[in-house]
Amino acid sequence: MKQFSNQDIITYYDRTEPHYKIWWKMNDSMGLHYGLWDKGIKKLPDAIMNMNVQLAKLGEVKKAHHVLDAGCGIGGSSIYLAKNIGCTVIGITLSEKQVRRATANAGRHGVQDRVTFKAMDYTATSFPDNTFDIVWGIESIQTAGDKAAFFKEAARILKPGGRVLMADVFKSYAYNIDEQVLLQKMINGWAMSDLLTLEQLHEAALPFGLKPFKDRDITKEVYPSVLRLLLIAFPGTIGTWLYMVYRRTHHFAEKHYETCFAQYFAYRKKLWKYRLASWQKQ
Repeated sequence: MKQFSNQDIITYYDRTEPHYKIWWKMNDSMGLHYGLWDKGIKKLPDAIMNMNVQLAKLGEVKKAHHVLDAGCGIGGSSIYLAKNIGCTVIGITLSEKQVRRATANAGRHGVQDRVTFKAMDYTATSFPDNTFDIVWGIESIQTAGDKAAFFKEAARILKPGGRVLMADVFKSYAYNIDEQVLLQKMINGWAMSDLLTLEQLHEAALPFGLKPFKDRDITKEVYPSVLRLLLIAFPGTIGTWLYMVYRRTHHFAEKHYETCFAQYFAYRKKLWKYRLASWQKQ
């Protein structure tokens, strides 16, 4: 199983940002995730916004809550929570480039008084014990090479009764990823070392006093984005080959189109699911 360092993860997001700007409407949606296509949703930015809406609903996020957006990207969730619910939010990401973009986005949306962004590792933060009501992560927590380290830190900085809220891809069942080439291509292309099942994440969280709160299987509701990534892969293949005629770039950017193919075929083989999940500190 391939292991990625923090620097690898920074490199992935920094080098693939142009792809997200073009194909994922990053400037409008401010989200680098699948989105949640409930009935009536027709556009990708709306699906991405809806992921925030539904995760906040599942986790019962309130205006009075102090939230840590763990793996905040360019700030979309943090800005939603501050602007639409009224939370005070700190967003953290490994990438200084994302911190700058997220800070600019917060200013553009007028929530800079309630949102702060910092470059920090969510498995080893500098926050005092019992600081947050919510630790939030959309497609960021499964990126942790050591899931137990994430839960240990989350439990430390959460107040009693606080919750971890997560939207992410999960293994459909307990299998050896080393034996599933499609899954390896999918997650390695996104700088992810491994995936766990929901049950395995429960096992990782329990020693730190984090017990399951609520969850929702939204595998079907992310399918339009799964298909969109497949369709993007075709022009992406041609564009990448033409680009490489003149110069080389980082392998994450060069192989991004292969990841789009892999995630689609792995989905069709039912190797992964997508879930909203949460845990509460006892």
